[in-house]
Formats: sequence, C-alpha cells, structure tokens
Amino acid sequence: MATAHNLGHSVIRHRLEPSPAVEIKLGIVPMLDEPAHKVLEDDLNVHASPWERLLAVENLADSLPQEAGLYMFVWRPTFKLAMADSSPSNFHQILYIGQAGGAGQQGNTLRNRYREYRKYLSGNPEALWATQPPDTRRGRLTHYLTLRPLEYWFTTIADRSQIENLETRLIDLYNPPANVQKRPKLRARVAGPRKPALRS
Repeated sequence: MATAHNLGHSVIRHRLEPSPAVEIKLGIVPMLDEPAHKVLEDDLNVHASPWERLLAVENLADSLPQEAGLYMFVWRPTFKLAMADSSPSNFHQILYIGQAGGAGQQGNTLRNRYREYRKYLSGNPEALWATQPPDTRRGRLTHYLTLRPLEYWFTTIADRSQIENLETRLIDLYNPPANVQKRPKLRARVAGPRKPALRS
C-alpha cells in the first residue's frame, strides 16, 4: 500500500540520488489567455457546483456523490510560505483531470469512477525512482498517483452534455502529466543557438 509512511521511506532511501521529476509542461499561450480563462470560469460557475477538496485515500469512494461531474488528482507538498495576507501559499500540481458521466460514460458517477483509481493509489512509490514516466494512461496513473499528500478535487455537473467540453478545456489549460489524451499541442523546447557548420 502506498502510504505516506512508505513513500517517506522511499524518499529517505533515495535522498542521495538524483531526484526524479514530475513532467510539468505548461503551455504559455493557454496560461496567458485571460479571455479564455474568464469564459471557462463563467461556464464552470454556471454548470458546476463549487469545487470540493478531499484527501485522496483508498476508501474515499463511499463519501463521494452518485452524480456526474469533473475531478482532479492534485499533489500538494507540505512546504508553505508565510504570506502577509494569510492566504494559502503551498505549491500544488494537478496530476490528472477526468470526468464522470460525460460522453461515453452515461450513468457513471464520481463515486464509481473513484473506485477505479484505488489500485493506482496503492501502488509502490519505488517506481518513481525505478522507471521513467510511461506513455500510457494506466502507466502514468500508476507512476504519479503514489505521490503524497494527494488530494481529490471534484465538482458535480447536472447537465452531462457540458462535461466533456469543460474537461477538455481544463486539460488544455493545465496539461496534467498523467493525462495522455486531449493534451494541448506544445512546441518542442527550442535548442540553443546553432553552431555554424564547418567549412572545408
């Protein structure tokens, strides 16, 4: 079971080795597109309930609603900065965004979907050091959902026809590392200046 305890043991065990990294690739254009942010916020305010945030533990499913909606797995390390206005200051990274009950998932609910993730939540955190992030959805979930502290953010959406569009737009904005579909097309990192070719 991937508890905070044995994840902590893995951190101590590998403390002197080069650290594995979370594959964070944020698109500059989606992050700077303020008009799109405002429309997405407005659409979420119209169609979605206020987001709720819970600790992502294996037995959480029974506490979740039997309703359609959107969800995120969010990694929130414990380090915090003391801000002058007392606002929350700790770093968080959205690892995965998903839907329950949208297109192709008619009848599915947040509770049912969460049950499918229990096997990933109980994975072995040693895999973070042993392997590179895989290319499949299953592989990436297995790889990243062992991180702790891990939270589950969710919102319910009554109009199921809106779910897929909202999910796609959130994925386009945050580009979560465990998602493999609907991710934005990003330009590859530009290499340094080219060296002139050798002349004969």
